[in-house]
Amino acid sequence: MWKYELGTVADLADNTPKKGKWKTRVLKAVNSYWSDQIDSLTPLYSTLFFLRQDKYVPGKILPLLSLEYTARESERLKTKVRLLTGTYMFQTKRKNFNQYDINPTCQMCGEENETAEYFVLKCSALHSVRQSIMVDIERQWGAITETSFNTLPVDEQLYILINSWPTLKTFLKTHLSTEFHEFEKHCGRLLYGLDRTRQLLLVTNASQRPPRTKHTQKTN
Repeated sequence: MWKYELGTVADLADNTPKKGKWKTRVLKAVNSYWSDQIDSLTPLYSTLFFLRQDKYVPGKILPLLSLEYTARESERLKTKVRLLTGTYMFQTKRKNFNQYDINPTCQMCGEENETAEYFVLKCSALHSVRQSIMVDIERQWGAITETSFNTLPVDEQLYILINSWPTLKTFLKTHLSTEFHEFEKHCGRLLYGLDRTRQLLLVTNASQRPPRTKHTQKTN
């Protein structure tokens, strides 16, 4: 009762509410407490970066997860959810959470450290996949906002591709609109295509490495 600011036992004894009224009061207090807690703590976790603009509302799911997806779109959504929740395992993340000396450089192109931004927007090994789908994303973005997606800062482009509703809600009346679904569909295609190509390239690169001998294993 102290935690959720529901008064004291003495207060209840002196003025006992009816069951329904008390239940409503408790539910409202609990929801309010945890909404404030989650909203205040989210910015402190780097893995939740792409959820910082979404206010937590008990009982409601994220707009991008509430759309009626086809089976194919639902399969593609898995990659976006991993990026959205910070659980996609990039080389930089492996280095931060591994006791061994992991190279943070992108294993596909070997040019820069592999981060979400580099993977989604910059890796040269994924350029062909990115280029073909970005045309559809740019066209749909222009149809909704009447602005150019390419003129946005890179960090804003990345945020929109992973979680677009905080930005698009300014231009659309509801997240259930066809325009939002179409934009999210293209974003899902892009992220899924990048992930699939990344997995294939990593397997190919691994198979082309010389086999490790007992000597090199002991040295490593």
